[in-house]
Amino acid sequence: MDTITFGILTISDTCAKDNAKDKSGEELMQLVTNRNDEIGKILKGKILKREIIPDNEIDIMRTLQEWADNLEVNVILTTGGTGFSQRDVTPEATKKIIDKEAPGISLRMLTTSLTITPLAMLSRAVCGIRGKTLIINLPGSPKAVRECLSAIAIAIPHAVDLILDNKSKVANVHTKIQDSPVHNHSCTHRNKNNSNVSLDLKDIANRLRESPYPMISMKDVANILNSYNWSGENEFVDLWKCRGRILADDIYARCDLPPFRASIKDGYAVIASDSKGKRLVYGGLEAGHMPGKMKLRNGYCVRVNTGAPIPDEATAVVQVEDTKLLKKHSDGREEMEIEILVEPKEGQDIRPIGSDIKEGKLILQRHTRIGAVEMGILAACGHTKVQVTKLPTIGVLSTGNELQQAGEEPKPGHIYDSNKITLIMLLQEYGYNSTDMGIAIDDENVMINTIRDAIQHVDVLITTGSVSMGDRDMLKPILKQIFNATIHFGRVNMKPGKPTTFATFEFNGVTKYFLCLPGNPVSATVTAHLFAIPLLHRLSGNNVKPTIVQARLTCSYKLDPRPEYARAILEWSSDAAIPLAHSTGNQISSKLTSCKSANALLMLPGANSECSEMKEGDIVQAMLIGAYL
Repeated sequence: MDTITFGILTISDTCAKDNAKDKSGEELMQLVTNRNDEIGKILKGKILKREIIPDNEIDIMRTLQEWADNLEVNVILTTGGTGFSQRDVTPEATKKIIDKEAPGISLRMLTTSLTITPLAMLSRAVCGIRGKTLIINLPGSPKAVRECLSAIAIAIPHAVDLILDNKSKVANVHTKIQDSPVHNHSCTHRNKNNSNVSLDLKDIANRLRESPYPMISMKDVANILNSYNWSGENEFVDLWKCRGRILADDIYARCDLPPFRASIKDGYAVIASDSKGKRLVYGGLEAGHMPGKMKLRNGYCVRVNTGAPIPDEATAVVQVEDTKLLKKHSDGREEMEIEILVEPKEGQDIRPIGSDIKEGKLILQRHTRIGAVEMGILAACGHTKVQVTKLPTIGVLSTGNELQQAGEEPKPGHIYDSNKITLIMLLQEYGYNSTDMGIAIDDENVMINTIRDAIQHVDVLITTGSVSMGDRDMLKPILKQIFNATIHFGRVNMKPGKPTTFATFEFNGVTKYFLCLPGNPVSATVTAHLFAIPLLHRLSGNNVKPTIVQARLTCSYKLDPRPEYARAILEWSSDAAIPLAHSTGNQISSKLTSCKSANALLMLPGANSECSEMKEGDIVQAMLIGAYL
């Protein structure tokens, strides 16, 4: 089939009410029609029908019948409604209108999904044929949609040819399948140049015993990361949502502050030349009153509150503590006459117009990080929306056969994944929201498909695991050989985190960034502080540098040949010039509790012939982390 015609049907109560929430349908349209994507190259699709409907069995049946019976649509792809919810009725509606079932397609999607998550067994997808149209139920999430369609894409053109009885094309199907770039029965994949690349991941006996990547210094790492910059893209955000963001442009005051002559004290506005003595009280002005509401004459005064506008004729404010009541009005509640006990001075306790900020004055410079005070300044100067740098989109992916989600029934030989939640929350502390990309098992096809899906949605993919020298550590060869990524470094002379890897590649004209951190929880956490945060700062236009202080050790450290970043709690006291550094305990890289309460990383030097140990009382550099920034 040269061009396959498709109908894309999203089935969701939520999306039917708000079409903007339909991410899966949009994903399907991209996958089917994008000739730069491997799936799109196979399907060569054209969208004839596109609709979003609620989870209603009658509506689903009617739409499927109409699309299939008009004989124009070759394949209908549905997304959503295949789960266990009471409203999930897509399979039931599909079964009622198809002429033949196609269980092999459902089985292929199920077996592929089960290699990614055991929860795939809860999917109830139905596939079948009505007349000359193939109908395929897909799950409701964009990630699952891609995974399932990737698994079956190679068979769809052949299925359409069989349904349409295109005998000449059916004969060549086996050659086409073997040549397909998403043919998953082999460990041979295609790179950008369509040349075959064998990962040789099963050739364990002949694997490399030493890393081919040179071990570079932290200084070299900094130079590499500092070569990347904010893309220049901006966006406007509401003032209440701009905390932690970076200003894209200089900000100027839209008004004077204060915009009128205002009283600094609770007291009385007077004419200073009247000197001290008796004054008749003309009345009172509170904050919020219109400037110029009262006129002031010699021998009179006006009662004012802090922040209130003062009469144009007033030249000083005398605080209430420097006055004495002489006479009340007949109601006994209002003042009639007071005595000024001090000599007023010209301009005393008056804030002139624009004395804080002049209209048009530069108040915040470009690339300033917006905190609470900056938000207050913006509000005071009349800004309700601000232009900020566009943040990179971030995904966090855990890898490893041994990982399972917290809350699941414990499995033999498995551990709960702590890296993902630790990193997502750590990034959030620094102002970066990220997406949970799940857990990828150590299978090359799963890893490739997961990365391929991730790069459709994020600019920066942060992974943990699969970067060391184990026989299932496959991230580096996959990035290099399958995605033609440039690996800028694959080993770093530091502890913990030696195998940390940084790579980039171009995808549809956009640079994608891979930061692959070690799988040990401490290594992942420490390297996130040292590599992920600086990279994200660079990409978001944040010019902040880490805060490094000197600290005095309270215990000794045996030095490693590599420079080490030891977790510590810094304690400041009024009688010491520098803080004390208390160790958080055993620094083994698998022990996440060694990061608990840590507010600094001690920057211990590598051991040499002259020094192999840092002793109690020695002074070292320490990088502040977390809440201290």
